[in-house]
Amino acid sequence: MPANRRQILFVSPFFWPEAISTGKYNTCLVEALAAKGNTVDVVTSHPFYPAWKPLVSHSTLSGVRIHRAGGSVRYPKAILLRRLVLELWFACYSVWKTWKLRRGLEQVIVVFPPSLFAVLVNRIFPSSIHKLGIVHDFQATLGFTDGGLAKRAFSRIVHAIETIAFRSCHRIIVLSNAMAEQAVQDYGLDSENISVCYPFISVNITDHLQTRLADLFTENAQHVVYSGALGKKQNSFQLLEVFRAAAVRLPDVHFHLFSKGPVFDELRRLYLADPVGRIHFHDLVADRDLEELYLRSSVQIIPQEPCASSACLPSKLPNILAAGTVILAICAAGCELATLLAQTGTAIVADNWQMDLLVERLQEALLLDRLLTKKQRRAMTAGFLSRTFSLDLLIRACDPVPGVSTENSLTAPLLEV
Repeated sequence: MPANRRQILFVSPFFWPEAISTGKYNTCLVEALAAKGNTVDVVTSHPFYPAWKPLVSHSTLSGVRIHRAGGSVRYPKAILLRRLVLELWFACYSVWKTWKLRRGLEQVIVVFPPSLFAVLVNRIFPSSIHKLGIVHDFQATLGFTDGGLAKRAFSRIVHAIETIAFRSCHRIIVLSNAMAEQAVQDYGLDSENISVCYPFISVNITDHLQTRLADLFTENAQHVVYSGALGKKQNSFQLLEVFRAAAVRLPDVHFHLFSKGPVFDELRRLYLADPVGRIHFHDLVADRDLEELYLRSSVQIIPQEPCASSACLPSKLPNILAAGTVILAICAAGCELATLLAQTGTAIVADNWQMDLLVERLQEALLLDRLLTKKQRRAMTAGFLSRTFSLDLLIRACDPVPGVSTENSLTAPLLEV
């Protein structure tokens, strides 16, 4: 094998054809690594998220060897127990499968969360094998800090496991500067071993509007859309209340939730018990329909529970911006998401969950949608997107060769808009 190509083991339970953003992120990264001539084995689960119900898949990708398990796993309804089941079974499977695939490996790439598997997998290999971790969010921060004694205890255990897992990697990639700072402050990592790579554009945007979703969107109306997983970090139940209040005050606007899973089912049940009209619940769309979904959306909402602003950065963000769709972000004032969006001229930010403020900001976002076409907004942000949300930067950061540049793109100059 040529010197610049390597044999890679990629380990994460979220992978093709998983519909949620982490699965798509992992898939695009692995495809890019394989396209560079690397040999890539993927140890993963059958798709199960966000419904937490495994769907056995034999889908393949050209040039990638996929090893799956978990098709018969049954996840409990309680969030804490679901996470625990995932941590335990995937740790056992990934250790067994990694041991079988260990010969000839030059690099191991693990994606967090979960975390327990990485602690065990990384111990299998000698220090000569480069171990890279990619952190999508800090589970101890997001999941269990505001509950009772059991949740707080579980949070401490998760934090300890995450710390060991992160420190077992030669290098860590995080999705934002705020995450890098948290990795140093809360997990004691060396800043020299951390790279910041923002999420990359993974949806091909064209000017041709498909019609597979046309029946879901009323013509001559504006449409406010949330699409993706629903859980704690999205402040999901409060998001439904925002939709309720806005539907009453904005009679010509439709509101859509595209998701699936236990929280989505509970939100739909609550809504149907007291419907107000023009709030629609839909299943997640296929990858091929993401472009159409963004193009038909007047406003895409990115909601964040207050503690989530420093613990994660939504990987769908660059795709929405690339489509030219207006964004309403609900996030902490001055956080990195707000800083990035301020450079686009195509987004509105609300810095708290106060209902009157949110409806007011939503009206501003709807006005922004009417002022310019999506094509005009794409032209405004093209340069910013190309230098900020780049898959090439991530690929270079994955290279174990010393001296590879992973310059943080947040230092790019503001756009003139």
